[in-house]
Amino acid sequence: MKKILYFTSILCVLLFATSCEQERVLYSGEGGAEVSFPSNLLRVAMVAADNNQFEIELWRGNTKGAVSVPVTISGATTIFTPQKNQFDFADGESTAYLKFSYADLNNFGGETYSIKVEISDDSQLSPSGRGVLNISAQRKLTFQSVGTGTFYSEFFEDEWAQPLLKAAEAEYYRMPNLYYDGYNLEFTVENGVIGIAKQPMGYNHSSYGMISWDPRYPAECLVTGKVYNFTVAFTVTAGSFGKFYETLTMP
Repeated sequence: MKKILYFTSILCVLLFATSCEQERVLYSGEGGAEVSFPSNLLRVAMVAADNNQFEIELWRGNTKGAVSVPVTISGATTIFTPQKNQFDFADGESTAYLKFSYADLNNFGGETYSIKVEISDDSQLSPSGRGVLNISAQRKLTFQSVGTGTFYSEFFEDEWAQPLLKAAEAEYYRMPNLYYDGYNLEFTVENGVIGIAKQPMGYNHSSYGMISWDPRYPAECLVTGKVYNFTVAFTVTAGSFGKFYETLTMP
C-alpha cells in the first residue's frame, strides 16, 4: 500500500512538472528587447531649472546587444520637440532615455499639454509591459491668495463668498472648492478674454455620473470691470443640462 502511494506521489510530481514545462514555453523572450514604460502616465511640472527640456525613460528586460526601439509620438509635438523617434540602448543597458525640448518657459501660462508616446514595434514589447506613455506637461505654478470675491451661480441659483488664488508666474487663476470640496475651477485671462478648459465641477449625478464645467461659449466669457463672466454648459457624457451664466466679482 505504501509503495502504491509512493509511486502515485511520484507520478503526480512528474505530471505537475510536465505541465509547468509546457506552461513555460508559451512565451520566449529571445529576439525581443522586452521593453516597458515604468508607468502609463507621467506628469511633468516645468520649471526654469530644467533648461527648457525634460526626458522620459524606457526599461528593457533583455539587455543583450545594442538595440533601437522606435516610438510613435503624437499630441503637442509642435510645442514639445522630441530629440529623436526611438530609444537607443547600448549593450548591457536596461534603461534608455528620450529627451523633449520646448521654448522659453516664460511663454507658457498654466495650460496643460498632452503628449502620447507609443512603442511602434510590438515584437519589442514585454508580454506584461506598458507600451503607451501619456505625458501631461504643465508649467509649475505658485499660487498666492488675492483675496475673497463673490461668486454667483445661475445653475445653483445661489451666491457665496469665494476665495481666489492667482499664479505668480502667469495670468492663471484658481477658485478652490468652488462648488464642492476637493474640486477647484481654474481659468486664464488674456486681453480681457477668459480661457477655460473642461473641468469636473464635483457633483456626481446618480444616473449620469460626474458633471463638468464645459466651455462651449468662449466668445461670451469676458471681463467687464471687476466682473468675470463664465458662460458654460454643465455636461455629462450623455449630454448637457444647458447653458448657464456663472459670475465672479473680483476682490
